[in-house]
Amino acid sequence: MIDRFIWAASGAGLSEHAWAAAEESGAAWVGNDAAAHVSLLRSTVREELAFGMEQQGIAPEIMAARIDAAMDTWGLRHIAEREPSRLSTGQTRRLAVAAALLRDPGSLVLDCPTDGLDAAAVETLRAALAEFDGTVTVYDRVRTVLADDADQEMRLDGTDEDAPDPVPSSFADTAPGESVLTMENVGVTRGAFTLGPVNLNVFSGQVTHLGGANGSGKTTLMLAVLGLLPHEGTLDTPVAGWAPTGMDAAFSRRTVLKELAVGTDAAHAEAALEWVGLERWRDVHPLDVPSSPRRMLAVAAALVRGPGLLILDEPTVGLDAEGYAWLTRVMRGYAAGEYHAELTSAGVAALWNGGRPAVLWSCHNAAFADAVSDRSAMLGSLA
Repeated sequence: MIDRFIWAASGAGLSEHAWAAAEESGAAWVGNDAAAHVSLLRSTVREELAFGMEQQGIAPEIMAARIDAAMDTWGLRHIAEREPSRLSTGQTRRLAVAAALLRDPGSLVLDCPTDGLDAAAVETLRAALAEFDGTVTVYDRVRTVLADDADQEMRLDGTDEDAPDPVPSSFADTAPGESVLTMENVGVTRGAFTLGPVNLNVFSGQVTHLGGANGSGKTTLMLAVLGLLPHEGTLDTPVAGWAPTGMDAAFSRRTVLKELAVGTDAAHAEAALEWVGLERWRDVHPLDVPSSPRRMLAVAAALVRGPGLLILDEPTVGLDAEGYAWLTRVMRGYAAGEYHAELTSAGVAALWNGGRPAVLWSCHNAAFADAVSDRSAMLGSLA
């Protein structure tokens, strides 16, 4: 049972409050960066699940039984021998939460626990928390279904204001232009994982949602489009801009403006800063920017040079409700060619001059994805 669901907009100190609450109570804590809770001291998922229990001195036969049960519950058995650092975002979060529960803590604090989880994994999480014999506190930047399971729902500032709905009204679908990205019988191998064959077209002027369960290969496919993984079959794409899910490790400069100038020049950086709406953060270190605008910085860094294809891998992770609206404006506006018009008016060249560009993105919030996308392509049905 979830005792409290606490929400706050980005920049309100949510994660710091969650960490302090866990420290004060001695609760097991899984923060919004699930990867930070994977020790990387073990070479397989199975061994990583054992790590916390090993520190507690649990007998090996008891550990083995608990791990088997946890892998079945959390859908990890098929990746039991995979290296923990090679998991998808959702798989990593499932591993982190499962490992925390295996330590049999008296209480649990979770920060944005549904980020990156597919619908099935969210239901698994709800069931696990319902059965947990201890105190559970959930923090988030938006209201999720976990709030429905909580005894108490509150804002971090103590007011009674309801959490805003991040899902906007649906947009009228935009008529497709020419195919910007074409895949015919594309196969990709990444370590022990093989994807394909995939057949997909992404059209000019449209926002295309790439759907699929955790671990289905969405990021793998994006990396192949970017030329970062070898592939079989036919893959025709322009130079693309990419914003990965794990954004913080990608930042390397001291200010937001300088970050946007990486790989380009000051004119492009200024154009992206203004068009995306990041002016107030111009001279701030990227890692000092609150989560929601920091995510939009990653998006801005992907589009700064005006590529023909903008690829966003789970860009809702870290967003608050205002950030969802912000992301919607940027994705829809980019596909409509608004940023390219901005570059033209500023006398700055774009990578793409073939008409309207396109957006390909992934997201596990089905209602939001349906509302803001022109079409959806589900991995598993693209063969």
